[in-house]
Amino acid sequence: MSLHRHVGLIAPGLSIPRQAALVAVARSLNITTSVDGSIRETEAELRSLSESVPSRAELRRRVAETAADLETKRERVATLRGQLRATNDDSVEAEYRNAIRSLSEAETEHDAAMEALAAARDRSRTARDVRDRRLRLEDRIKNLERTAQSELASAVSERVDTALSALPERDPPSFDGADPISAALALARVGRIETPIALACRRFPDRDSAERWLAAPVYRF
Repeated sequence: MSLHRHVGLIAPGLSIPRQAALVAVARSLNITTSVDGSIRETEAELRSLSESVPSRAELRRRVAETAADLETKRERVATLRGQLRATNDDSVEAEYRNAIRSLSEAETEHDAAMEALAAARDRSRTARDVRDRRLRLEDRIKNLERTAQSELASAVSERVDTALSALPERDPPSFDGADPISAALALARVGRIETPIALACRRFPDRDSAERWLAAPVYRF
């Protein structure tokens, strides 16, 4: 979140998430951390992982269908073979030969369906490995981001405390103990802000003095 989202409107009732605001100040100043490179590398690895997990339901249905068709055609061949042994009818022989060809085609289709299902099982195992790797990378990114946020907040906390001590007619004990308006003013003074800040806190006699103290453009209400 940008710094302006935290301090764009400084008015009574303001609530500021302290660490997130300190991180936003540091980000506005382009401060880096010791884990920025690791975060980029881990995010790049995460993006490179495939998310697809193949569905095997249709493939299993196809195997069942081809198996049933194969069994039916085997029975047909066996029946015709028996008839052929009992007679020398040319029409039975032709029908038997057609049944043999149809059986061979059915066997080919069933073998292909079995191979497709086996390949999908292999892909599913690979997909599970990828999913586990993805979860580990996501956890690593979260841990790295926590480290980065801690470093960023620490990098600017002393400057923010110094800004608090320079507030006109106020001297809050520290950023953590400061009232929200004082904290927001100190954050705005330390961070880099180009979008005007809306002030409705009456801490400065006029707009010019507010802009000088904050070193940022101001709308004063």
